[in-house]
Amino acid sequence: MLGLGLYEKTFKIYYKIIGAPDYYNKLAPAILFCNWIFQRILRINAKVPVSVNFTSHVSGFSRVKLGKNVGIALAVSRGCKITVVSDTTLEIGDDTIWAFNVCFQTGDHGLINRDEYTKGSIKIGKNCWIANSVTILKGVELGDNVTVGANSVVTKSFPDSVVIAGCPAKIIKYIDPGTDLNIAKNSQAVS
Repeated sequence: MLGLGLYEKTFKIYYKIIGAPDYYNKLAPAILFCNWIFQRILRINAKVPVSVNFTSHVSGFSRVKLGKNVGIALAVSRGCKITVVSDTTLEIGDDTIWAFNVCFQTGDHGLINRDEYTKGSIKIGKNCWIANSVTILKGVELGDNVTVGANSVVTKSFPDSVVIAGCPAKIIKYIDPGTDLNIAKNSQAVS
């Protein structure tokens, strides 16, 4: 039986050979292998060039721009739904992470006429945290260092350094990066 150290070293060498993103080294190889089976053999999310959790669904990935260290959330966060319709984009800034069951939706149907379709791009800033079961709808822009509380529905844009929550989401706290050591430390990392 291989020792855990040799096992990890073997995968690190393999990731380097295939040119895998750096965050692959932070993940258990079993997660990446399971995702690979679903993407490359069963062809679920097959058009996505990075690892996607096997329980998530991504549509319109060619219109998605992921920042540095964002792919890790895509690989491990289960049950996510990412739909980027034509003529829109989804941009997610460096070091942003999200939990399970998060939904990014750049289009939806009209309130009265269901044949009417409205759409708008979504932009998420750097170093954001999107908690479990959050839905972010068309046209939303979130600034840097935004935290979105669990089960929130984000229907409008918000500035940097706030905590938002609710349905619809609203600001519940302003964050001062100068006094919150975690935010200040992370902000320096993404500068």
